[in-house]
Amino acid sequence: MLREFMLRKVAIMLTILLTFSALPAHSEQIESIQGANTVDAFQALKLFEHGATFIDVRDEQQFQLGHIRSAVHLDLKRDFNDLYLIETLDRNIPIVIYCNSAHCYRSAVATFLAVAWGYENVYYFKDGYFTWLALDLPVVMDTSQDAIASFEEADSHWRLSMENALAELQVAKANGLEVPELPTVHTVTQ
Repeated sequence: MLREFMLRKVAIMLTILLTFSALPAHSEQIESIQGANTVDAFQALKLFEHGATFIDVRDEQQFQLGHIRSAVHLDLKRDFNDLYLIETLDRNIPIVIYCNSAHCYRSAVATFLAVAWGYENVYYFKDGYFTWLALDLPVVMDTSQDAIASFEEADSHWRLSMENALAELQVAKANGLEVPELPTVHTVTQ
């Protein structure tokens, strides 16, 4: 069991290494998002330890392969807009948004949207899951560990209320009930 876990971890690290080696050297990174705090892995760990809610905006397959323990999965292309639609969430609770790495633009876009939607305590974890994993910080590597992770104290009241609200929203959508429309977000170009 331990050997299988270590082999899986080595395979993921090799995938990460191959992914980074395939990226062009001049690839630009988004360093910060206006209205949000950019954090590194150690700052993100402190937020994790204090019960901040982590939001993973990667696709379903990437999330299932591994994610930060207790992270809420809101695929940017599919589910992230639900964060706006839920009006009952406290917009001042700390949320940490991440994707794979600094070369992944999903977390930057999601962070920008969360700030535009009125979330006041948003953290942009630019370095993302691969850095978190490389530092051997708390992760869930497959769905069999989700049951273990759900009993740990990293769950916050806000995270649980968010998951309940997301479930209610999905039921409303499935039953054809009317849900609020997303606002138009305008960007300022210089």
